[in-house]
Amino acid sequence: MQSPEKPTRLGTISFILAIIIVVLWCIYFILFAAMTEGGLTFGTDSETAGYAIVLGGGTVMVVLTVLLTLAGIILGIMALRKQDPKRGLAIAGLVLNFLCFAPYCLFFLLIMLGGLSAMDFSKFIPSFAP
Repeated sequence: MQSPEKPTRLGTISFILAIIIVVLWCIYFILFAAMTEGGLTFGTDSETAGYAIVLGGGTVMVVLTVLLTLAGIILGIMALRKQDPKRGLAIAGLVLNFLCFAPYCLFFLLIMLGGLSAMDFSKFIPSFAP
């Protein structure tokens, strides 16, 4: 009787990091809805609570998402490079981490394209007129 093969530890951690990101974003959206629509202020005035959840919470979530996603992508790639037969969890973690990271890549791409469209390229093109 053969022992069932377990998924790699790196693939499991990659998948768990992706699930943690999704759960953290769900908690953030629930808090955001409770503070904006439900009147939950945690003992402060509503304006301060709104700024805290939008600016502070959003910034913390962006930093956490980028760091955890990059760690999950790196661990998923390391798990795939081990060539273990049970790579399903590593692939699932890698896909989920890429899906969590894709909006940030799109945002940075749009920021770069916006900066390029605002540049004046005419000073870089030589003029051949006499």
